[in-house]
Amino acid sequence: MIPTAKKTMQIVGQQGELRVGWASWDEGKLESKSIKYAYRDKRGWISRGSPEVPFDILTEMIIFAKEQGELSSSEITRIKLEFC
Repeated sequence: MIPTAKKTMQIVGQQGELRVGWASWDEGKLESKSIKYAYRDKRGWISRGSPEVPFDILTEMIIFAKEQGELSSSEITRIKLEFC
């Protein structure tokens, strides 16, 4: 991923951060963006195993997590408040 956002989002209670940028699979076309949970490895570098997700599946990921009972009621409320 090539970060494009001017800032990152620190996640409370986690050691990583969210980054937005050109997807690693974009191959320089500047067409595909993604979001990445970036965390540091033992050397202090961003881990190559940090998950990167295309934006076009985020909605489906949240719906699936809710259907599977993986989101708490407070997390669902937070999502609703953010978008309504």
